[in-house]
Amino acid sequence: MGTSSTMAIEGLHWKTARPQDYEHIETFLKKHEPYLVAAASRFIQYKNRTLGKGKTFPGRDQMLLGLDRAQHIQAFLFRSGQILHPFFLNYEKEQASRITRRFINLPFSKRIYSLQGLKEDVEITEEALKQEGYHIQDQFDYYLMHLSIPVRLPPKPEGLTLIDNPAAEQVYPLQAAYEQEEVIPAHSTFHEAHCRQGLERILAEELLIFAEYGGVSAAKANTNARAYTCRQIGGVYVQPRFRGKGIGTYVVAKLVEQVQKEGCAVGLFVKKQNLPAIRVYEKLGFTPIGSYRINYY
Repeated sequence: MGTSSTMAIEGLHWKTARPQDYEHIETFLKKHEPYLVAAASRFIQYKNRTLGKGKTFPGRDQMLLGLDRAQHIQAFLFRSGQILHPFFLNYEKEQASRITRRFINLPFSKRIYSLQGLKEDVEITEEALKQEGYHIQDQFDYYLMHLSIPVRLPPKPEGLTLIDNPAAEQVYPLQAAYEQEEVIPAHSTFHEAHCRQGLERILAEELLIFAEYGGVSAAKANTNARAYTCRQIGGVYVQPRFRGKGIGTYVVAKLVEQVQKEGCAVGLFVKKQNLPAIRVYEKLGFTPIGSYRINYY
């Protein structure tokens, strides 16, 4: 692929996304938004950084578009730093593999740390990475779930108090526990400074519900990505001693209620083996719309 901005390989025609493509890209992302909330959220950030500057994406970020003969987007590969988002509506497997291998080896490219997206798209891409010497260190499979109807708000557990505008020090113990239990891959190390930095961003940019039970920090949930008409929730954590009391269900429901007041639909992904969480989300009205996979290298 080298530094060329287009590639004419049989099947789809692939090109590097340019500022003049933003409107086309956004139309595509909006059409498939429930499946692409994280990727769309990152695209919006990069678009805002580059719009009006006459630049392509910064060197650390790049998107390839796969176009059919009618110039409709059928696929894309989006690198956000060391995260790679693939999405294929229509593709030829060998072509997709070749494109991916060339894409990740561009001169400016940093090594991919995380590959994430719909399971079938990740499976196509992870094979290409394997051929380039990448080895999966951790792999997590999730159900992608979506809610577009009003949330079914459960009764508030007795003794539970929602805290408005909690301080970072109040939330930090729960955030640290959440990251260590649910986020940090087995081969990685928890870093307090990174956790605190991420928490400050959440408090500044995202919606967060924080609850105490009997005056003790008990649970939290927050949004972690915003696309066009959909927000993604995550960071759901209940202290072990407070589980089984309906606290997590209520906290998530209140967060969803807040998101829906903004006029947004809600998405999330949950580990397939986490049956209690799946039951909670289904109780609130969420339905599975696909399988989601995250690989760490």
